[in-house]
Amino acid sequence: MIPRTIRLKGFTKENRHEMIDYTVRSISNCSGWVTNHTMYSNKIIVINFEIEVKGVKDLLSLLNSNGISLFDESIKIAKDFPENLVEANKDKEIMGSVNITFINDEPDIRIPVPPIPG
Repeated sequence: MIPRTIRLKGFTKENRHEMIDYTVRSISNCSGWVTNHTMYSNKIIVINFEIEVKGVKDLLSLLNSNGISLFDESIKIAKDFPENLVEANKDKEIMGSVNITFINDEPDIRIPVPPIPG
């Protein structure tokens, strides 16, 4: 059965700018597109995306290489994802997110919170 959403979590010690760019390119190359992102200081980013089902397996293998290591729960998603997709389901779109934790020695970047009106 095809899940309605996929939530991926991983970490890297590589340069965060390069890994963010790599992740976005990987999503695009696998029939997906980024819908939103949230950067939490310079330690964590969450990238939301939508992707056609036919690209999910490729995306999972791309994200688990080139410096990003997926956690076991995300690798399990790849193992449990159906190998043989019914032709009608290949273009079906599902939502997903990838949470990347950056392991670095940089000091935290303070992101200002906008004032609340009123």
